[in-house]
Amino acid sequence: MQLRRSARFLVILWSIAALVLLVAADPPDPLINKPTAAKTPIIGAWLRSGSREPLRQLVVILATHVQAYNEISAFSYTVEANGTLTANDPVMDAVLVDLARNNNIRVLPTISSTWDSQNIVRMLKDPKIRATHLNAILQVARSPLIDGIDIDYENLPPDSRQAFTEFITSLATLLHREGKTLSVTVPAKVRNDDGGSINAFADYAALGIAADQIRIMAYEYHGKTGGPTSNAPIWWIRLVTQYAVSVVPPEKVILGIHLYGYDWGGKDTPAMWWSDVQALKQRYNGEEHFVEKDDRGIVGESVMTYTLVRSPLCPPDFYDCAPYVTEKHTVWFVDSKYVALAWNIVKDFKLGGMVMWRPGGEDPAMWDVLRTDPSLASTGN
Repeated sequence: MQLRRSARFLVILWSIAALVLLVAADPPDPLINKPTAAKTPIIGAWLRSGSREPLRQLVVILATHVQAYNEISAFSYTVEANGTLTANDPVMDAVLVDLARNNNIRVLPTISSTWDSQNIVRMLKDPKIRATHLNAILQVARSPLIDGIDIDYENLPPDSRQAFTEFITSLATLLHREGKTLSVTVPAKVRNDDGGSINAFADYAALGIAADQIRIMAYEYHGKTGGPTSNAPIWWIRLVTQYAVSVVPPEKVILGIHLYGYDWGGKDTPAMWWSDVQALKQRYNGEEHFVEKDDRGIVGESVMTYTLVRSPLCPPDFYDCAPYVTEKHTVWFVDSKYVALAWNIVKDFKLGGMVMWRPGGEDPAMWDVLRTDPSLASTGN
C-alpha cells in the first residue's frame, strides 16, 4: 500500500515537472510585453478666417503646410440662444474638410461661444435648451467626414463649473457611442483655483476624465490692456503644464500656443502676425531683439521697436497747423525660437501634442523646427 502511494506521488510530481517544462518551452505570446508603438503627437491648428477673401485665406494657410498638420479645427459653428447651431461658413468648411481628408488630417470642427457667453449660461441652466444643444452637436458629429468635436466655450462665470462639467460628461458619452473624439478647449491656470475669474469654470480633473483632449489656451498671461510685455512667457507655460499633468493624463493634454503679437503705442493695440511685424520693421527701420529670460525664468518672446511720424494734413502756407506727431511703438511677438521652446515642453511632459492659434502669417522657420523632429516623422501624409 505504501509502495503504491509513493508511486502515485512520483507520477504526479513527474507530471507537474513535465508541464512546467512544456510551458517554459512554448514560444512567448506575441501580444505579451510587446512594445507599444509611440503615438504621433498632434500638430493642430484653430482656423478662423479674416475679413478679406476668407475662403482663400484658410485654404492657402492649410495647403501651404499640409504635410505638417495631422489635425485641424475651423471655427465652424456658433451657439444660438435656443441651443441650436449656426454654421459660420459652410462653403469654407466643405473645402477645408475635403482638403484635410485628402491629406489624412483629422477634422474636429470647433463649436464656439460669443465672449459674453450668455447663450452658454442659459443652455447650462435650462434642461430643454441643453437637450436641444446636445442633439444639435450630435447631428454635426454624425457626419462621416469629421472625426469629432472641439468645444470652445469661454468666459463662463465661476458658478457654472459643475453644470459645465456635467454637460461635457453627457456630450462625451454621446460622442463616444458614435466613435467620435471630444476635445475641450479651456483657459490656462496654474492651480485648481488660481484666482482667475475667467478660468474657474474649468475643472481640469473632471473634464480630463470625460474628454479625449484637453486643449489648454496657454496664452494671454499678459493681454493687450496692460503695458508692453510678453504675452505668454515660457516659464509660465511650464507652470500651466505642470498643473495640468498633475490632474489630467499627459497624453490627453494638448498645449495651445499663440502665433500673434501686440503692437503698443498708437490709439489701439492691434494683434498682428510675425509677417506684419517684419513689414513694420522694414518700413520704419525698427530694431528687434530676443528676450531670453526675465527674473522668473525663460521668456522666449521677441521685441521690436519703431518710431512712426505722422505728417499734419495742412496746406503748406497754413502756419497754425498741428505739429508732427511722433509715436514710439513696442511690439511683442513670437517666432520660431518661441515655438521650439514650447515644443520642448510638449516633449518634456510627454503631452498629446500642440495646437496653434492661429497660423497664417507665422515665422516660416517654425515649420523647420517641427519638420526635423523625429517624433513627428509620420505626421500628415
